[in-house]
Amino acid sequence: MNISDSTINFNISTNNSTGIKVNTPNVSDGGAVTANAQISMAKEGQIFNGKILDITNDKVSIMLDNSKTLYAQMTDAISMNIGDSLTFMVKENNGSNVLIKPYGDGSQAMKDNAIFKILDANSISPTDKNYQIAEGLMKNNMPVDKASMQKIMQQAYKYPDTSIDTLINLNKLGITVNEANISQYESYITNSHQLTQDITNLSHSIIEYNKETVNQIMNQMGVSSQSASDQMISINSNILGALSDNIDATNINVADIIQGIESVPQEENLSNVVNSDNTNTVVDTANQNLTNITNQMSESISKLSERLSIDSTKVEALVKDLSNAGIDESVIKTVVDKSETPMQLLNNINEVLSNGDKLNLTSDNIKEILSGDSYNEVLSEAVKDKLSLKPKDMENPKEIDELYKSMYDKTSKLMDAFSAGANSSAGENMSQAAKSMQQRIDFMQNLNNMFAYAQLPVKLDNNQMNSDLYVYMNKRNMKSTKEEVSALLHLDMDHLGATDVHVSLHGTNVHTRFYVEDELSAKIIDEHMTMLEKAISENGFNLTNEVITREPALATTSNMVVKEMLGDDLEKSVKRYSFDVRM
Repeated sequence: MNISDSTINFNISTNNSTGIKVNTPNVSDGGAVTANAQISMAKEGQIFNGKILDITNDKVSIMLDNSKTLYAQMTDAISMNIGDSLTFMVKENNGSNVLIKPYGDGSQAMKDNAIFKILDANSISPTDKNYQIAEGLMKNNMPVDKASMQKIMQQAYKYPDTSIDTLINLNKLGITVNEANISQYESYITNSHQLTQDITNLSHSIIEYNKETVNQIMNQMGVSSQSASDQMISINSNILGALSDNIDATNINVADIIQGIESVPQEENLSNVVNSDNTNTVVDTANQNLTNITNQMSESISKLSERLSIDSTKVEALVKDLSNAGIDESVIKTVVDKSETPMQLLNNINEVLSNGDKLNLTSDNIKEILSGDSYNEVLSEAVKDKLSLKPKDMENPKEIDELYKSMYDKTSKLMDAFSAGANSSAGENMSQAAKSMQQRIDFMQNLNNMFAYAQLPVKLDNNQMNSDLYVYMNKRNMKSTKEEVSALLHLDMDHLGATDVHVSLHGTNVHTRFYVEDELSAKIIDEHMTMLEKAISENGFNLTNEVITREPALATTSNMVVKEMLGDDLEKSVKRYSFDVRM
């Protein structure tokens, strides 16, 4: 563009002002033209330094780093003083107009100058993104050399939607920068990283896949097909096989159970008689028989519910579905009495279905059981049971390692067994849920290279909760701190919400700080604090405590504990919260 016969508009604005257009005056001085030409060729996002030389009415002159002067005309007053050294960014350059705005404020001048010198020394263009990279590296006490800068620049180009802070912090933690780790890191920062949610997603996707596949088989092969029965049972066996351990193996022999049982005539099978002429009478009889069966087995159902930590109404509904399918009461009672785990209950039912020909079960009977809500609700509970800890398991730290290994193994088996089903939406969802859980575990392992950390998905009675144990000890710079040790436990509670419990131990004195979301939660903890004091006292310790209500902004936004731990102030937080892992 020919500067001598064209007009360049500059937008010099503060962060609070908008659209202030200014025109360059006619300038004959060669140096000034060179300065204007220099800015007219600047790319959007480019940053440059300037010193305010003069402000006269609506005119301002700015000296650039190369000692050339840029002239502009302002239509609105802007708070600037002669002598101010400012940083400007090119906001827009459409070829005829150039819009610029101050970048930062006067207090940043020294930092800006330092960063620009670093960029210049490394022959790196002073764009907004490059400035952010250099600033982020400096803020995190990382090398700001050409190799480090180019590494982050390449990552920023490859993952354009990822924040510079995320990229820098992953590098600082020594974690490989890829899509999976970016996603995992950002889920921690936003407090959406819970394994319990992965477990729930996986259980839902398994149920979705199970129902979809069963219905597809029946639609393709028909009600009377023995092949349909075989395929449905095979799919169910594969799901249970991927999730089961030795303790969950079937422990019944259907042939022995039905030996001596007189064959039930087909017309008396409650699932088929409904089609007779006297429909109302038959339905009433069927309902009465179902009620009688559940009443007779109420004690067995109650004991099974207690053993499996599954709501008794879900177990009762499943028993009714089995009876409604025409399975003999003695077979059902044996299944109920001999099942010791949720997964064993399902394996025993699968064993019964595998012997369906001996029990006069049609493929439609099998389909109604496997796609029924009651069976799949119990399947969901069984998945959660296999992938969660029970309170008694937490007494042994090895149980946590075993849980992670079990999760990884079971999700791998699911993906291997059902890779052919990835073409369906339900199969894809199940595969993705299993993969997400593995990525979560991989990322936890990466975090453990820096400090001890564990997620504890816990099953309490019929409920599931997630907790995070943070051990703030930098393994790269580990030092013994025997005088005082501390730990932080993050809990996601149904009624208390997100709760952080910081515990410090000095000699025999224990101090706890409970950080809660609201006054009601604080009141609940206060009312029950005597229970904790008694338990601590019985073990020879003295307790002092505080209950602190978070500021609303901190209670509703990102996970501040994790942000401090993984973000800008890692060294400070490690020092502040370091404690002996043997505690």
